[in-house]
Amino acid sequence: MKPKTKLQLEVVRMSKELPDEDDKMLSWAKSNVLQHKGYETKNRIICFDCGERFSPNIVIRKRATCPHCGAKLSIEKSRRTTLEQVEFVAFAQVIFDYQVVRYFEIRSHHKSGFQAKYYSCEILQHWIRKDGKRETVARNHTLNYSVDSWNGDMEIRKDYNRWYRSANKYDIYTEHFHPDSKILYKYTMYGIDHNLAGLTFIEAIKIVPSEPRLETMLKAKQYWLLANLSQESYSLSRLWPSIKICIRNRYIVKDAKIWSDYIELLRFFQKDIHNAKYVCPKNLKKEHDRFVAKKRTVQERIKIEEKRSRIEIWEKEFKEKKAHLLGICFESENIKIKTLDSVQEYLEEGDTLHHCVFTNEYFLKQDSICLSARIDEKPIETIELSLSEMKIVQCRGSYNSVTPHHDNIVNLLNNNINVIKSLQRGRERQDSSYVI
Repeated sequence: MKPKTKLQLEVVRMSKELPDEDDKMLSWAKSNVLQHKGYETKNRIICFDCGERFSPNIVIRKRATCPHCGAKLSIEKSRRTTLEQVEFVAFAQVIFDYQVVRYFEIRSHHKSGFQAKYYSCEILQHWIRKDGKRETVARNHTLNYSVDSWNGDMEIRKDYNRWYRSANKYDIYTEHFHPDSKILYKYTMYGIDHNLAGLTFIEAIKIVPSEPRLETMLKAKQYWLLANLSQESYSLSRLWPSIKICIRNRYIVKDAKIWSDYIELLRFFQKDIHNAKYVCPKNLKKEHDRFVAKKRTVQERIKIEEKRSRIEIWEKEFKEKKAHLLGICFESENIKIKTLDSVQEYLEEGDTLHHCVFTNEYFLKQDSICLSARIDEKPIETIELSLSEMKIVQCRGSYNSVTPHHDNIVNLLNNNINVIKSLQRGRERQDSSYVI
């Protein structure tokens, strides 16, 4: 769109004066971001940097140095002869009163027998003034169910995204910032730099300064907790005493979802959630599974009639909240994904796969729906889908493991997610029609 305001005109003028950094970013990305791979068969290895072949005898611990180009390769067993990579990298600059974050799309094409081809293109700039006002200069971002591409000229763009209402399609995430990046002190004082696992730069400068607890987590390098709790004030308040114990003991939580479920299990058994012995387990998954099994044992001791009456109460509440999403089912080859359509099915799913989908009462969650991925009618993974963001929160198999079918399950759900979206939007429109 054409610049209209004084701020937009100033941003467009300065944007045009920026030096071209495509070559600089490409050179750095080739060495530090893109992967250098070699595909190995029984008789040869293909170097995907130069395209040449060499003997597998020089491979040591899945690593090798190409004798033709000298590239240090990670070796995988595969018969593939082509490879494509796409990465987003960023370069932060301070220009007058603006914090500027420039994003580049890096692409590489590799083929056996040919030298690798590399491409770099600047796709996005965020111009953030010291008073917090900002403008976006970018190429057009085409983003829908089947396309994700950047095209057109660099110009002022709006953040609106009609396909994903909760997302800003011009706010992309990358963990790769060029080492020459400069960030204003007003942001670095909160701990905001290039290490923002799970948060985009725009999300960080919006959320972190307004919430001291998030600033504390960021400075303590609790990136995974930060990414999962930045939008959930209730969960943050509930978990904060335990988070402080982790920070004090320098315990980094790497699976925030499992850890938060584990803390709820500790509460159930009235364990001391201010004690590092419980809050900072050496083997989180093992302890989580142990308490899940323990809670399941407790639940199994409940009298049958009492348990039945409780399930009936839950069943009524579950049907009231999720009736519009029940009965969904889609298949691809040998994999079938269906919604869990009753509390009894949640119970059976949790018992079969030995996880906490029933014990932690996922069927009562307002903002999610659970689905079961099956092969020959046997559950293999359970999927929790966020209804507000329409994305997978977690997808776990027996004992919270990841099965060999995981990628196929995720792809099958993402390819059919528009079915759930349309049903959820219909329910939202129906609910809004009753509001006076």
